[in-house]
Amino acid sequence: MGLEFKDGDWLEEAKRERDRIVDEIAVQLAREHPELFSENKLADEKSKEQIEALARQAVMIREDLTPEEKKEVLQEIVGQSTGYGPLQEFFTPENKDVTEVFINPSKDGPKVFYAKGGMRHPAKKQYFRSNEEVLRYCQKICEDAGRPFTENTPLVDAWLKDGSRIACMGYKASPLGVAATIRKSPTTRPPMPIEKLVENEMLPQFAADMLKDLMVKGRANLGIFGRTDSGKTTLMRALALHINPIDRVFIAETSFELYLPHLPNCINLVEVSFGDKTIVDMTQLCKTMNRNNPDRAIVGELRSKEIIAASQMASSCSGGFWTTGHAGDIHDLRTRLFGMFLDGGVQLPQDFLDEQIASMFDFVIFLDKETMTEDRKRTLMSVVEVVPGEGYRPIISFDVV
Repeated sequence: MGLEFKDGDWLEEAKRERDRIVDEIAVQLAREHPELFSENKLADEKSKEQIEALARQAVMIREDLTPEEKKEVLQEIVGQSTGYGPLQEFFTPENKDVTEVFINPSKDGPKVFYAKGGMRHPAKKQYFRSNEEVLRYCQKICEDAGRPFTENTPLVDAWLKDGSRIACMGYKASPLGVAATIRKSPTTRPPMPIEKLVENEMLPQFAADMLKDLMVKGRANLGIFGRTDSGKTTLMRALALHINPIDRVFIAETSFELYLPHLPNCINLVEVSFGDKTIVDMTQLCKTMNRNNPDRAIVGELRSKEIIAASQMASSCSGGFWTTGHAGDIHDLRTRLFGMFLDGGVQLPQDFLDEQIASMFDFVIFLDKETMTEDRKRTLMSVVEVVPGEGYRPIISFDVV
């Protein structure tokens, strides 16, 4: 009886052989150059470049690999060293404009998408052949981050070595299969100049000039609001490029997004969690910032009861308080802020709510994302001046998209 050949077996065998070669080369490099593979070095761009150069040299001399296989093996080795595995190419300097990577389950197998320039794009190649491959990938990357991804912990939010953040969803929590989102570290994504936002038609030049001169240099208290992915963080980082470098700046966030490398006197603070328990929350971070008397205080996003500590800081910070949040217009903002204060145990009468908003903000900016066009670009919708005792005065207003 001859050998029985099952369809697909040769693919599995080829993959096993490639995995063996990858492991062999990776172990050899780690043994010969341990100084490059320490945890603090793996987040360093120069070390990553050295690892890639050494891996390329080791792969090129292999006679048991075709040119195409050498390219794949090189990507896998570099991916192993950085923790990104088959998705490594999205985290190279050539793809610095990519902000997020998504792994979505489907009945046809895992699909990979990426975000670039405020838009989502489907990847042009297959990175995972099955849900099991995605599961193993997420288990490995979460294990490296110290947060096990198991049936008992089917939802994991973890920091990676370079400051990127991964969210994994699987098991019974995601019936179609494992899903994951990796938001790239802001240390790999420099702030986008406001001139670039003008070029991308997010806002006109006169509005950009006003935001820079009147609000940033005038040290106004700012609130930037909009739906998810409307460009709130992008606009805030662009405006922050015009902060005086000597200013003492404190930033508090639930996750590390507002990295501002051009400000040498800047302190970033983030929430600290262990398992399901939050050890240091936004309220504590806001109180810490307040005690340090910053020239400027930035709260990454207002979501709940931390608004009480944030509002105290806004009224005491003379150099400018900035924050972001989810709201589409003034009515929506008032409703959401009322709910946040209620979460903190404070029920504000309507009149006093407006006084409280006036004590927090000089101006509020509303952004949106076009839904009627294919490119769905981020757009400035309105700028509203908050006038104590008088209410809300629109100074820029565009048509609703």
